[in-house]
Amino acid sequence: MEERTLDRAEPLAARERRSDWSDLGPRIASGLALAIGGVAAAWFGGAWIAGACGFAVVIMSYEWARMSERDAVTPAFMFALAGSLGAVMFASWGWLTYGAGWMAACALLSATRRRSLAGIIETAGGTLYIGMPCAVFVWLRHQPDGLAIVLVLFAVIWAADIFAYFGGKLIGGPKIATGLSPNKTWSGIISGVIAGAASGLGCGVVFAAPTAVEGLWLLVGAVIAFTGLMGDLFESFLKRRFGVKDASKIIPGHGGVLDRIDGLMAATLLTGAVVSAWPGVVAFLLARP
Repeated sequence: MEERTLDRAEPLAARERRSDWSDLGPRIASGLALAIGGVAAAWFGGAWIAGACGFAVVIMSYEWARMSERDAVTPAFMFALAGSLGAVMFASWGWLTYGAGWMAACALLSATRRRSLAGIIETAGGTLYIGMPCAVFVWLRHQPDGLAIVLVLFAVIWAADIFAYFGGKLIGGPKIATGLSPNKTWSGIISGVIAGAASGLGCGVVFAAPTAVEGLWLLVGAVIAFTGLMGDLFESFLKRRFGVKDASKIIPGHGGVLDRIDGLMAATLLTGAVVSAWPGVVAFLLARP
C-alpha cells in the first residue's frame, strides 16, 4: 500500500511543480533588467563590456567560494577573484593568452590550500570555470565582428532559456537526469534547441545573410542553444555536488549570477574556440568575400 501511494504521489508532485508559476514575475523583471544592461555593455564595448564582466566576476567568485569552501570563504573568494578578474583585464587589452596564464597561476596557488584531490579540483576549477568564459567573452567582443558575435550569443541563449522554461512547464514529461536536476525535462531541452535554431535563423536574416547559408544559421543556433542548455545542466550538477539549491539569491527568480549565465558561459567557450580556430567564420556565414 505504501509503495502504491508513493508511486501516485511522484507524478502529482511533478504536476504541482509544473503548475507553480510563482517565480515567473520576478524572472521576467530581473531578466529584462539583465538583458538591457548586457546589450548596452555589448553595444558600447571597450571599458563597458570589461566592466560588466568584471562586475559579474566579483559576484560569481563569491558564489563559488560560498558553495565550494564554506569554512574558508574569504581566501577562496580572493584567489578566485584575483585569477578571474585579472584574466578579464588581460582580455580587455587583447592579451587573452596572458590572461589564461595568470588565471592558471592563481588557480594552482589557491589549490595548494587543499589537501584532497577533490578539494584541489574544486578550488582550481572554480577559478577557471568563472574566469575563462568571462575573459573569452570580452575577447570575442574585441574581434572584427565582435558585436555581431555577442548579439547572436545573447539572442540564441535567451531564446533557448525562455522556451526551455516554458516547454518544461507546459509539456513536462520524462526527466533528463533526476540525479543532476529534478526539474529539467527532455521537452524543455527540445523546445530550447528548436527556439535557438529559429533565433539563429532570425539572426542570419537580420545580418542579411544570403539564402544559401540560412541552413547554416539554423545549425549554428541549434548548436549554441544545446551547448548553453548543457551548461545549465552542468551548473545543476555542481550545485547538487555542493548541496545547494542556488549559487546565491542576488537575482529575484533566478538565484545567483552563476545560475543566470551558466548557459551563456558554456556557449561562449564553444564560440571562442571556433572563432580562434577559424577567425573568418562570421564572414563565411555572411558570405562576405
